[in-house]
Amino acid sequence: MAERSWANAFLRTAGLRVAVLPLSAVLTLTSAALTMHFAGAAAFGLITLVAQLRMALPFADLGLGAAVSRAVAQADSSVEADRAVAELIRRTSRLLGIVGLIGTFAAVLVGYAGFWSWLFSAPEALHGQLDVAMTISLVLFFLTLPLGLAERVLVGQDRADLLVLLGLVPGVITLAYVYAAGVAGVSPMWLALGLPLGMVIFLLLCRRAADYPTAVRTAGSGRATAGPSMTHILRGGLPVLLASVGLVLLEQHGRIVLAATATAEQLSEYALALQLYMPIYSVMHMAAIVFWPRFSVSLDRGLWLRANAALIGLGSAAAVGYLCLARPVSRLISGGELQPSWSLTIAMTVLLVAQSAHLTQVNLLTDRPGYRRQAAMSCSALVCVVPLTLLGVHHGLGATAPAVAMIAVIVVLQVIPGMLVAARRVSSSAPRISDIPPDPATVQDLTRSNPR
Repeated sequence: MAERSWANAFLRTAGLRVAVLPLSAVLTLTSAALTMHFAGAAAFGLITLVAQLRMALPFADLGLGAAVSRAVAQADSSVEADRAVAELIRRTSRLLGIVGLIGTFAAVLVGYAGFWSWLFSAPEALHGQLDVAMTISLVLFFLTLPLGLAERVLVGQDRADLLVLLGLVPGVITLAYVYAAGVAGVSPMWLALGLPLGMVIFLLLCRRAADYPTAVRTAGSGRATAGPSMTHILRGGLPVLLASVGLVLLEQHGRIVLAATATAEQLSEYALALQLYMPIYSVMHMAAIVFWPRFSVSLDRGLWLRANAALIGLGSAAAVGYLCLARPVSRLISGGELQPSWSLTIAMTVLLVAQSAHLTQVNLLTDRPGYRRQAAMSCSALVCVVPLTLLGVHHGLGATAPAVAMIAVIVVLQVIPGMLVAARRVSSSAPRISDIPPDPATVQDLTRSNPR
């Protein structure tokens, strides 16, 4: 990994994300406005649920992508290290291909059975459309699982700034698709397929940019380079899987719970508030990624303190922006038909600060012991957030319930314990991992935890 100043990389990535944010926001909000225009506010929540359901399926990659990011970040420029990384990627791609085929088969069966229409209590007129659209969206997601490794390689290569620029692609494709489909007069649920198609093109571009081999042959032997076994890769991915499931389902649970328990209007209100929230949150998320490869090779207390300060400061500035803009922008894009309540707006504002306080720990605790702790925090938060959201809906909080529940569990079960764990692990005298002589017996094992 090419060494770059953390401040330069942080400012470059965050600055690029801020620079493209207006364009990204215009793309997202214009797509939302066109979706409401062509399908109506009541169907908007279901359409966004279909388009973004893939975000609620972090378990599909079995947590294997994190090992690839870490291996790429730790690898030096030697031929042996390059071969080991390539073999890890090849075997991981094969595993994800198998998972993708199984997931595709399951998605077709579930859609054919009409499960989605039943689960989300879709209006009778949308039953068949919802099941077909959800099936196509999930099939596209599962079949592109191996391509998702390209994102992880770019993170390990310290090229998060390129991911920021490529991140505009799904928005462009979604807007073009929604406009063309709406003008053509397609049925409402078909409008949900713009984002899944955009993500396929995004992943193809990431794969081309990362430019990594997926198979390596040793000279003259014709055999693949030795590397971690499939069983070892799967075992190493388990804590990452649990952490990812907890984190992403925590962020996406509100749509699912409200779809099953609240009114269509409350679901649409929350969906719109979250759609305004995610572009702003993405600035913090992308800026935080630059710390992943740095913490992978050095656990430095000074860097940890500066990272926390930078991200909490960025989160506080983002929160002010959301508080000021969420309601007027939502009125604008919905033609005055739909806007988040003040209680929901304030709750999402506080949530931005809470999540920013945890992002440094997410990118520091990335070895096996660290991910075991992340898994414990994320899963406990997920277990608690759903009943808290249901309790909030029952007591009349409506669309505000998921945000309030998330604030409580993130602060109590992630921010506080995460900082305590990280504080014990960082040290101003911690050795750089790249300075520790490798063990010849484990030079190929790039998924093992940090030497301590």
